[in-house]
Amino acid sequence: MNRVGKYACGNTVDETELLKMVLELPEKDKMLMWSEGYIDHVIEKLPKYGQDILVNRTEKWEDTKVYYRDQLEDILSKEEVKVKMKSERKEFALFVMNNYRELQSLLFLSFDRNLKDIDLRKFVYRRRYGGHRSYLK
Repeated sequence: MNRVGKYACGNTVDETELLKMVLELPEKDKMLMWSEGYIDHVIEKLPKYGQDILVNRTEKWEDTKVYYRDQLEDILSKEEVKVKMKSERKEFALFVMNNYRELQSLLFLSFDRNLKDIDLRKFVYRRRYGGHRSYLK
């Protein structure tokens, strides 16, 4: 949790000070608050006139998350993928790495039936600010 999140979770919160802190945050840190799931708490503590700063961004990130969820569901609905999911994990892993490399982490979580909303949020964050680039493949 970053400095803004810790301040928002404190007992005494000055709305204008919190707004100032949010305005000073780079986009990356704002998205990190969203991906870790505590941005709603920060939005609650902001003054009404300053809430739209984070609400608009949150809606954009949620749309991106829905896009990846739809893409994942489309892949999982394909007959070839269904057959591979019933096979051994190693065979499924090789299939995913050859065909769906960019979504492999989400597909592995789906294979384990362990995909959560926070996993999608972190995936969206990593896609935007992650260290690896596609040209390194």
